[in-house]
Amino acid sequence: MAVKINYKRIFLTFTCFFLIICILLSAVFLKIKPLVFTYAKSHAETLFLNSANKAVVNILKANDISYNDIATLSKTAEGNVTSLEINIEKINLLKSLISNEMSNNLSNNEYYDLKIPFGTLLGNEYTTGFGPRVTFKMQATATAIVDFKSNFYSAGINQVLHQIIITIKIRGNILMLGCTDSFSVETTAIAAQTVIVGITPDAFTNVIEGAGGGSIVGDIFDYGQLESDSNGE
Repeated sequence: MAVKINYKRIFLTFTCFFLIICILLSAVFLKIKPLVFTYAKSHAETLFLNSANKAVVNILKANDISYNDIATLSKTAEGNVTSLEINIEKINLLKSLISNEMSNNLSNNEYYDLKIPFGTLLGNEYTTGFGPRVTFKMQATATAIVDFKSNFYSAGINQVLHQIIITIKIRGNILMLGCTDSFSVETTAIAAQTVIVGITPDAFTNVIEGAGGGSIVGDIFDYGQLESDSNGE
C-alpha cells in the first residue's frame, strides 16, 4: 500500500516553524541590542582614546617638540616679558601630523571582535559576567578633529604657568548586527608648558582684618576714594 505524502502540509509546517524561529530570534535581538551596543560604544571609545593618546606621544617624541618650538617670548633689556607669539606654522604642522597618525591607526584597526559573556546577555544581575563569551563582529569608523589652545594659570607672585594644550575630538560610528550607532569622545594632552616670571616686588604685605571688625582692608581697596577725600580737605 503506497503512502501518500502531503507535501502541502509539510511545507506549511516548515513555514510556521521557520516563522516562529524568526520571531523568537527577533525578540532576542531586540532585547540584547541595547546591551551589545553599550558594550560596543564603550569598547570603541577606549580604543579611539588610546589611539589618540598614542598618536600625540609618537608625534611629539618624533619631532622632539619643546615649548620654544611652539611659542616665543619677547622681553625687554631688563628681562621683562612684553609679548608672547605662537608659531602658527608649527601648530598647523603638528595638527596635520597628529591627524594623519590617528587616521593610519584607525584604518589599520577598523574591524574588532567584541566578546560578551552569555550570562550578561541574559540581562540577569545574577548571571552577569558568567558563561562562555559570545563574539560579535564590529566595524568602527571615526573622524578626528585636532586643535590647540592656551591656558594660563597663576603660579605664584608675578608668575604665570602657560600651557599649550592639544584637544582631540573624535566622532565615530559603529556598524554591527546590521545596525549603526554613533558616538563622540574628547581627550586632551599637554604639548608644552613653561612658567613666565615677571618682576617680583622688593616687599609685599598681607593684611588680615581683625576680629574687632576694623576697616583697614576696606580702606586699602578703596584707596583712590581716600586719596580724593584727602585732597578735597
